[in-house]
Amino acid sequence: MQNFTRTLTFLVALLFSTTLAMAQTTYATVGIIGSATAKGWNESTPMTAGTGTNAHQWTITLPLTKDEVKFRANNAWDVNWGAATFPAGVGVSGGPNIPIAEAGTYTVTFNDITGAYQFTRATTSSTTASRSALSLALAPNPTRETVRVAYDLSSASSAGITVLNLLGQPVRQLTAVRQGAGQQEQFVSLQNLAAGLYLVRVQAGAQVQTARLVVE
Repeated sequence: MQNFTRTLTFLVALLFSTTLAMAQTTYATVGIIGSATAKGWNESTPMTAGTGTNAHQWTITLPLTKDEVKFRANNAWDVNWGAATFPAGVGVSGGPNIPIAEAGTYTVTFNDITGAYQFTRATTSSTTASRSALSLALAPNPTRETVRVAYDLSSASSAGITVLNLLGQPVRQLTAVRQGAGQQEQFVSLQNLAAGLYLVRVQAGAQVQTARLVVE
């Protein structure tokens, strides 16, 4: 029995380390592909990788039609991500096509570890564009029982907060509350959540921003 326990422990540790290594794989390229792009489903449009600690964060600004897209690595279908939500969500391996609800020019961000993505529609007005940023901040992070979610509102709005697991499933959700312009905050209880990586999404009108949260 003792030998069996040791073997099981070893296998679990091996599986965990293998999964972690796969999750942190650095891809040569990550691109966006689909009928909503100029290249269609024939070729990926390459995204730009971040540097340093943001090496897994990819960005691109491009025109999109009202259609569908996905993210994929190395201009091939071996590794690809998708989900059914727009303008923000969590792409999963081999997931569904992402629907683009409205044609326009978008700045797209995608994280190849968490799968989190966001489409922010660009505008000709720098003032309007600046309103897309909520300056979302989480503290403490990592945390155990409660997290403070702080953000800036450019105008009075109803702000809602959702905590999602890495499959894009809501595990905590606060009813949207009406708040005035300026710096605001809400506190989210994380009691009974399993330790791991989560995403916190704040939506205030057309503004959406997502941040990574570690629960210990």
